[in-house]
Amino acid sequence: MGLNAYRIKGFRGGIADDAYKGVAGAFRFGYGLDIRGGVDTMKCNQALKKDSGDIVTDLILFFVPASNGKLYGFGNTGKIYRKDSLVSAWVLVYTDPDGRISGAYEYTNNNGSGSYVPYLYWATETKLKRIPLSGNWSTDVQMVGNLNGDPAWHTMTMAIGVLQICDGRYIALVDYEGNFNNQALDVIAGNRTKTILPQDQIAIIGSTKGDKIEEGWLWTWDKQQPSWILRRMIAEKGINAMIQTDFIIAQAGISGGLYYWDTVNIMRFKAFPGGGWVNPGAVANQRGIALFGVTGSDKCGLYSYGRLSKNEPYSLNLEYIPSHGKIIDVEIGAVTVYGDQVFLSWKDGSTCGVDTIDADNKKDARYEGLVFDAGEPELQKGFRHIKLLTRPLPAQCWIKAYYRINEQGDWKQAYLEDGADSFDKEGKTKTVFTIETGDEEDEEKGKGETFELAFDLHPSGNDTPEIIVASTYFEPIGIL
Repeated sequence: MGLNAYRIKGFRGGIADDAYKGVAGAFRFGYGLDIRGGVDTMKCNQALKKDSGDIVTDLILFFVPASNGKLYGFGNTGKIYRKDSLVSAWVLVYTDPDGRISGAYEYTNNNGSGSYVPYLYWATETKLKRIPLSGNWSTDVQMVGNLNGDPAWHTMTMAIGVLQICDGRYIALVDYEGNFNNQALDVIAGNRTKTILPQDQIAIIGSTKGDKIEEGWLWTWDKQQPSWILRRMIAEKGINAMIQTDFIIAQAGISGGLYYWDTVNIMRFKAFPGGGWVNPGAVANQRGIALFGVTGSDKCGLYSYGRLSKNEPYSLNLEYIPSHGKIIDVEIGAVTVYGDQVFLSWKDGSTCGVDTIDADNKKDARYEGLVFDAGEPELQKGFRHIKLLTRPLPAQCWIKAYYRINEQGDWKQAYLEDGADSFDKEGKTKTVFTIETGDEEDEEKGKGETFELAFDLHPSGNDTPEIIVASTYFEPIGIL
């Protein structure tokens, strides 16, 4: 009987919702893969590098790319940092004596003398403060007013022409003339506003009832009405963050749920593998692709969701993991795009930092394919060889192959016919891994009803291996 082939070709489908099926080019899990750049091959993405040195010592919760060309970061112990250009070092410019800064934004308004100037605004638990963008940090920090108080979040944005600030059960605002109102909107008691998104002539507000109640709400307000206009409930532990690309995306709860909402229809359409959540400041829009910094998962990192053209599927991808290489027990504080470059803040234990893209180096990547059963899950099969067709392999790059039979145990490594554990032959474009060298313990070697394939890709500098197609050859054996 001749051998059949299971082919993996095309990788733009991203991380699938189901272990057994997905859109064309989908895979079960992966990280560090470049699924949107260049031709549709399996390849490594750029690495992240630590950009903050030893300067950043707390977790930045909000970035503000300001109109003066500088990037500001606001930390969870009250420190405020500045970066003057893409190539400049971070500096500590101010430490707020009131501690944790839980919201920040740039907003232009009347300075009280008839001049309209840009300010940096930020909020601690009970106070709203500001400084003129051209001001002196030693002398020009101003107290704007007292907030009602929230120990967690004071996310802020400009919506409907005014600066709107989450403040417990209220929305506070600063208008164009500099007037401050700490109770401009009162949502229903028991809800705490957490995130806010401008949308045409309304503001969309996301709230939570705490980490024990499966009830998050989306509200709309137009600033003209004395109360909110409409609200919709999501049965999750609060609305954590929102972003708009092709459509509005809300991240809700702690199980990684992503929701579509157009202020009428609401639908859960995706979830991060391993669950988790997104802090209010850990979202950004990069050329129409949504970026999410995921915390609280065993697969933390910077995810992307979207598509670059109408002919591609909307796909989820774990684009980057922090520069220290960990995806477990890491908190992502904030994400931004500054000078067309991605920045993210992180905390690992007591260590904090800011990462950005390393344009000179790519990162090791991992690919784990869907579960394959040839459409006959009851039929036993003998899996024999894995053939790779690649672009010419660059020097010092390599590829390792792994497999798993019947979803049992850890991944087992496949070896080349000469016994080598990796394909590392410079300039070569094809190789064959042999599955029979594995050891299934309770199974005969390479035999089972289902099969999974995984790869580790190791780059060198800015060179990466590229797999065009991976073909696993197998034969049907029978029902036993």
